[in-house]
Amino acid sequence: MPRVQSRGFRRALAVLAVLLAVWGGFAVPQSFADQCKYCSQELEEGVNPLKCPSCTELATRIARNDDRVWVLDFQQGDLGRLQIKDDTGDTETYWYLPYTLTNRDEKPRNFFIEITAGSDRGKHTFAYHDMFIPDVYAAIRRALGKRQNDQLLTKRELAMPPTGERNVLPQISDNRTKETARIALPTIQPGETLRCVAIMGPFHPEMDRLVISVRGLTNSSILAHDDYVAPEGEPHRRVIKEAVLQLHYSRPGDEFAHGQDVITFEGRRWTDATRVVKSDLR
Repeated sequence: MPRVQSRGFRRALAVLAVLLAVWGGFAVPQSFADQCKYCSQELEEGVNPLKCPSCTELATRIARNDDRVWVLDFQQGDLGRLQIKDDTGDTETYWYLPYTLTNRDEKPRNFFIEITAGSDRGKHTFAYHDMFIPDVYAAIRRALGKRQNDQLLTKRELAMPPTGERNVLPQISDNRTKETARIALPTIQPGETLRCVAIMGPFHPEMDRLVISVRGLTNSSILAHDDYVAPEGEPHRRVIKEAVLQLHYSRPGDEFAHGQDVITFEGRRWTDATRVVKSDLR
C-alpha cells in the first residue's frame, strides 16, 4: 500500500502541474537574459554585446543625422609588439597600432586625434597614452616594411599645428573668442586617406582585457543641450559628452610568458565619454 500511495501522489502532482500551466498559475522558469556590460540593458540570448541594440541607438544619436556633423572613417590594423634595448642593455616592450583615417565627405575637415588605452586585471585598471619616441618609431617603420617616403604619421603630426601655422590667441575685445582666435589643426582633404600609427608603452603583463579609445573622429561632441551644463561652483566650465570610438581586445593566459599570449580583437563600438572643459559662456 505505501508504494501505491506514493505513485498516486506523484500522479496527482503531475495532473496539478498541467492544470496550473493551462490556467496561467504555473510557468516554466525562463533563463535570465544577458546584460550588456556597457549600457546595462538586457540582451537577447546569443547577441554580441558589441552589437547591443541600445549601444547602436547611441551611435545613431552621436551622428544625429545632422548635415553639420561629420565623422572620419577609422580603420585599425593588427596590434603589434616589439622589444628594443636601451642604452643600458635593458629591454623595453612597446605596442603599436597602425590605422588609417579617411575623409569621405565633400569638404576638408580640421581634426585632432587623441588615442588612449586602458587595461584591467581584476579590480585594478591601468592607463596608457599614445606617444612618440624616435627610436621606437624607426623600429616600427622597419617592422611594417615602410620605405623612406611611405607615409606613417604619429601623434607628433596629428596633435601639433601644421608646418608654418600656429595658434592665435583671441584679442581682448573679442568677448566670445570667435572672431580673432584660431586653433591650428591638421586638415584632411575630401577623399584623402592618412596612414598613421599609435605607439604605447608596455601593457600590464597580467591584463585580461584592453580597450583602446579614439577621440576626435567626429565633431559630434554635445548629444543634447541639457548635457552642456556647468558643474556646481564652476560657472566658467562645462560638462560635455564627446563621441569616442572604442576598440576591445582580450588576452587569455596569465603573467607567465605573457609575451607569447595572443591579444584577440573582439570588436569596436561607439560610446560617449564625459569630461569638463573651460568655457567662455557667461
